[in-house]
Amino acid sequence: MTTSVHAPGSFTFEVPEGWLDYDLARQDLSRQQHELRAAVTTPEQRAAVDDAIRQARRLLRTARQQGAAAAAGMIARDDDGGLLMAFVAVFGITVPDGTEPSVADIAQQVSRPARADGYGDRTVTSATLPAVGTVARITGTEIVELTETTSAVMVAMHTIVPVPGQPGSFLVVTGMSPNLPLADALYDVFDAITGTLRFA
Repeated sequence: MTTSVHAPGSFTFEVPEGWLDYDLARQDLSRQQHELRAAVTTPEQRAAVDDAIRQARRLLRTARQQGAAAAAGMIARDDDGGLLMAFVAVFGITVPDGTEPSVADIAQQVSRPARADGYGDRTVTSATLPAVGTVARITGTEIVELTETTSAVMVAMHTIVPVPGQPGSFLVVTGMSPNLPLADALYDVFDAITGTLRFA
């Protein structure tokens, strides 16, 4: 089962069951924090829950500041008692008339990875979205600035989707997660979510 995420008058996409369609204006993660804390037993696990919620709030705040049109995500416990966190946001990007920016130039408007400790390298490929066609995609591991003094290493996928009938306008569908060992599985999840994108 999936959940629809709507951006009025523009597009929709589907997320897996258990994901939340975030209200970017006033998302409150207090209920999720309470539920996750109630399910763990040690101070270390509770501290990990609190840290994950802080990261989610910072990601949402950053997405709002960068002009996200829609966002969804999940925070859950895995089978080993650890935490899984994933986040998808959609940004609208418009480039000036007469310019032909590269895929990396467009993605740079919503993600600015630092090249440190081996992170920040990106791979540019293509993907096929059922309702759209062939699009450009960037994958990699990035250092994402959450605040002026806080950053986190994230698995990231950016898919650049031209908006039909609007030359120079694009949607950037960005998936991110701090669960680096699960990168391949996360790329599959982000690809599946992006594949449900439909223009209204």
